[in-house]
Amino acid sequence: MAWAFALSAVGLLMVTGLGRTIRAPPFWLAAAVTFLPYLYAGWLTVGFVVWTLLPDRRLPPAVLGMVLLVGAGLWGPTWRARASQQQGDQVRVMTWNLRRLWGGPVDGGDPAACVAEVVRAESPDVLTLLEVSRDDTDALAAELGLQCVHHPYKATGSTRHGGLAICSRGGDWSLRKGGGQRFVDHEDWFYVASEVVGPRDAVFNVLSVHLTPYDYAAKRLRTGVRDLARGEAATLAELGRSGQATFRGQSDQAAALLQRVQRFRDPTVVAGDFNSTRDASLHIALRQHLTDAWESGGLGFGGTIDFAEVLPLRIDYVYASHDFGVVQADVPAVGCSDHRPVRVDLVLPTS
Repeated sequence: MAWAFALSAVGLLMVTGLGRTIRAPPFWLAAAVTFLPYLYAGWLTVGFVVWTLLPDRRLPPAVLGMVLLVGAGLWGPTWRARASQQQGDQVRVMTWNLRRLWGGPVDGGDPAACVAEVVRAESPDVLTLLEVSRDDTDALAAELGLQCVHHPYKATGSTRHGGLAICSRGGDWSLRKGGGQRFVDHEDWFYVASEVVGPRDAVFNVLSVHLTPYDYAAKRLRTGVRDLARGEAATLAELGRSGQATFRGQSDQAAALLQRVQRFRDPTVVAGDFNSTRDASLHIALRQHLTDAWESGGLGFGGTIDFAEVLPLRIDYVYASHDFGVVQADVPAVGCSDHRPVRVDLVLPTS
């Protein structure tokens, strides 16, 4: 039993390493990486049970300690210095997937009114919105006095189709120019970029992004489980191919974003829904060049969506170039959408 326990730990660590390096993992590996913290928690729970059954063996506690250290290194608190002591211009950025304002908030009320109330309360200087139409963006802008740039996800989208927006409240920080841009030249999938100008003509770029969603996978997952129960593997194989193509597309989009950010002369914030958790390879690449604001300024897990309404997952991010300091990050517990917003206070040091 002790050696089988040790081999299971090796398998868990291999999944961790492969998930951080393979750009287009097979579906089973991507699913494991998505729920990796919970796999570690489950494995450690079983591990302590094994240890109690084999109290005289030295191998179980050694393996438990090793896996515990790896887990602490991956998800433990980061003891980085906060930017509260830095001198500069402070800006509050918030990103939020509004789920196209359908379905309504958890209390059954008006989703647009719910969103407006939260934006007023959180008072972001710059706001990036996902899954929001131009019509809804215009309505929110009129209600809240926002200046916004919007673009649909696809070039052919109408004013009622979902898209992305960057908004500012005016005051110290305001939008100067911006518009939609393709992630990859040959793909009809857009993000929104804008320049923001602030006190003393400080300028930074904001990119509102939503990486390729799991449209096919979300629609077919339930059917696939039923087919598996009936012994039909064809649908699950198709699901796997679709999932792998989605992961590859997300990695290509993240790589394209990094290339463009590295060409910018001004500091940059990339905010939005990445449809992937922090242990995926694309986030490893992003963190090599940008600061994950939650990991520098947040406390706790930072889940922005609940899988099956049970397991929190962090798939919405604010990344900032290293020019910025991070004061704090928060995920307000609001129910206007199936996503919770991410709010970050940044400092752009004065030169």
